[in-house]
Amino acid sequence: LVVVTRGAVAVTDTDDPDPDQGAVWGLIRSAQAEHPHRFTLLDTDQPHLPDPTTLTHHTELALRNNTLHTTHLTPHTPTTTTTPTLTGTILITGGTGALGTITTRHLATHHPHLHLVLASRQGTNAPTAPELTTLGADIRTCDITDPHQLQQLINTLPNLTAVIHTAGTLHDTPLHKLTPHNLHHTLQVKAHTAHHLHQLTQNHNLTHFITYSSLTGTIGNPGQTAYAAANAYLDTLTTHRHHHHQPATSIAWGPWHLTTGMTAHLTTTDHHRITTTGTTPLTTTHALQLLDQALTTTTPTLIAANLNPTALHRAR
Repeated sequence: LVVVTRGAVAVTDTDDPDPDQGAVWGLIRSAQAEHPHRFTLLDTDQPHLPDPTTLTHHTELALRNNTLHTTHLTPHTPTTTTTPTLTGTILITGGTGALGTITTRHLATHHPHLHLVLASRQGTNAPTAPELTTLGADIRTCDITDPHQLQQLINTLPNLTAVIHTAGTLHDTPLHKLTPHNLHHTLQVKAHTAHHLHQLTQNHNLTHFITYSSLTGTIGNPGQTAYAAANAYLDTLTTHRHHHHQPATSIAWGPWHLTTGMTAHLTTTDHHRITTTGTTPLTTTHALQLLDQALTTTTPTLIAANLNPTALHRAR
């Protein structure tokens, strides 16, 4: 089955991808992981579809000016070793969650001059709130999936210079059991909120717009079609912003050693499978080093993971 999209991926710097189309690629990538050799992704700029028999054996293709392009992972070498330059107010969504807490702790320690505003549905009732408040964080109760609440929050931040969108949720479901409810529930926190953040900060002079994505959106993962779609949306959104000369970097995280609300259900067997499919969990120290590097780059999409290319290729 060839799944055809238009504008889902950027082949050149002149391409302006559509995040909604990009989400389709994430979903199908997980479908490919569940059903090997059954799906091919084709993004085209042509009005007519090519003959499927002319397509190569690659599972991801982009057709531009009658030329087929394939997707590849390439190493990224930081061009600078300078400390990230952050000023003013930083809005962190999911700020009292596991990844938000680690991010806040790191920024509060290394950038004590910042005004860190944490958007959290639990607000100061979150278990991590006492520690984060002691570090100087400003915790605000906000349902970030509600654009009106989010707008009200942003309106109180006149010196907003950066957004770090760490919020996310899982609803693991294989493709054949995926329902509109499953998909909406997962997209709402990551993708829809990212869209609202993108729209509501247009009049702010942002220096950083960081989204916490997942490697799942790039390579797929069985049982995570909705989660992959949500993360691929983030990756495409940041590329769209980059095309329009707006700051944006999506960090597609590989697994962490840290147990979060989204990984607490994983068993020893699950962790072994993750390792044998080409990734080794990141330590928190290593992950924060990669975050600092991401904060100094203008690259719109980055993978932050310990990858074993041989094992990754073999698993696919």
